[in-house]
Amino acid sequence: MQWSIIRQRLTADRRLTVCCAMLGALFSAVTVTGCELRKYGVFRAGCLLPGMAIFVLLGVLFFALAFALFSLCDLQRAREFKPERLLSRISGNGFLIFLLLCACWIPVWLAFWPGNFSADSLTQFYSYYNEEPYAHHPLVHTALLGFCMMLGIDLHPEGYATWGLAIYCGVQLVLLAACIAYACWWMKRRRVPVWARLAVTLLFALCPFYTPWVFCAQKDVLFAALVTVFCLQLADLWKYGMKPVRLIFFILIGVLMMLLRNNGVYALALLLPFGIWWAKGRRIRMGALLAVCMALYLAVNGLMISKMEATTGSKVEILSIPLQQIARTLRDDPAAIELDEDGVLETLYGENDLAGLYHAQIADPVKWAIDYDLLDENIPSLLKLWARMGVGHLKTYVEAFMVQNLPYILPYSDMLYNFDMTVHQIDYFPIEQNSLLPELNKIYMEYDKTLSFMGIPGTRLLSEPAFFVWLCVAGLAYALCRREYGLTAAFGMLLAVWFTCLLGPVAIMRYVLSLYYAVPVLWGCLLIPGGFERR
Repeated sequence: MQWSIIRQRLTADRRLTVCCAMLGALFSAVTVTGCELRKYGVFRAGCLLPGMAIFVLLGVLFFALAFALFSLCDLQRAREFKPERLLSRISGNGFLIFLLLCACWIPVWLAFWPGNFSADSLTQFYSYYNEEPYAHHPLVHTALLGFCMMLGIDLHPEGYATWGLAIYCGVQLVLLAACIAYACWWMKRRRVPVWARLAVTLLFALCPFYTPWVFCAQKDVLFAALVTVFCLQLADLWKYGMKPVRLIFFILIGVLMMLLRNNGVYALALLLPFGIWWAKGRRIRMGALLAVCMALYLAVNGLMISKMEATTGSKVEILSIPLQQIARTLRDDPAAIELDEDGVLETLYGENDLAGLYHAQIADPVKWAIDYDLLDENIPSLLKLWARMGVGHLKTYVEAFMVQNLPYILPYSDMLYNFDMTVHQIDYFPIEQNSLLPELNKIYMEYDKTLSFMGIPGTRLLSEPAFFVWLCVAGLAYALCRREYGLTAAFGMLLAVWFTCLLGPVAIMRYVLSLYYAVPVLWGCLLIPGGFERR
């Protein structure tokens, strides 16, 4: 009887069946190839037949999981919307959620007092302090971080930077809690089921993954919070239309989001054609709106660079993957150096051994060894060499790309570091670390090493970037299947952010932090009775 019901549903909803089949094939292919690379570092020729068998088995398993999950979503969406009760009103009160988040986060902050201050934050502070603006890092975040740090230094009796870091972390705590409280209030207004709202709220409040970012001075944290708000506003455009107040708020959030991390504008540019395609009936307006957001960002950012006389970042950052691919090719096939007819590698690297510099997980060694002064004029020659070398070494190129990005596509892949709970000292302005809750500090330091928190099941998976990427892909597929184009655009924005990270120098969780924050909220919206876009 049960098989007949399942068979009937499979044939009755062919759109859902095809969607789940495609997801099953995709996840299976990623798992098979990813596990091969994680174990051996290369694609082995002898694994083709066994790999195909495993691919089919995993494809069936992932298809069944996706079909079961999406069927449960359909059941939830088919329920009638019930009037609010006391619990519903409390769970959607933004002020109460804000207080709850602060109460849950502050003890961990005290355990790591005054906060974490790692590499990029140190560079940004020196840029601010020495009045040498550097546009490689977002100027708005550099200004915020530098102002808070100097304020604390000026207030401290001995001129230490301890209070400055604490001030910045306090400001970030308030802003981050406000954004998440807004997201939870937003879910209530959009009729997300009470149990889903509570689950999302408790996830942010109690899951050990989210707390360390509150007192981390990296630019990615505030960017992730604003991406979450931006995605919610993006979804609202399909539900409520382009009303003046909503448009102004959307543009302000969008511009500020891009000002807080440089890859935000690239992500929005990637979303643009898809957003236009999904905006049936309003494609011209949607295209114009997204274009206005990007144009305003470019104007504001350009004005800041001009007024502050900031130096622009090196183009070597966007060459991370090509340089990795060339280095891996030379490591595996030293004879490939003969393809460098113009001698561009000798020009850029001199006596440095590019093949010996190659590290599978991070591009920094091959980036840092390059001659930055000669790079710009040699980029065309370098790209020509990259293309020539790739013709005969396509397998090596694919391996270099996938091995570096394994944490983004395969759960439980090793990362170079996780939270990076360190404090890099500033010359002349020491940061005094004083854990007020040392036992809690030990628990989180162990969590940083293992991503498993006190033996609680599931905490490792909830810390995996690839898991949230898969949830995002599945959410996008289900939203498309059910023609929820506003949520489709929101999931698409997150995947666009993820895609820009694939071209970066290393795969780490903070680069895709926006997925950790936005995906749970958007999945809650997929459960709204009657669907998200029903008025």
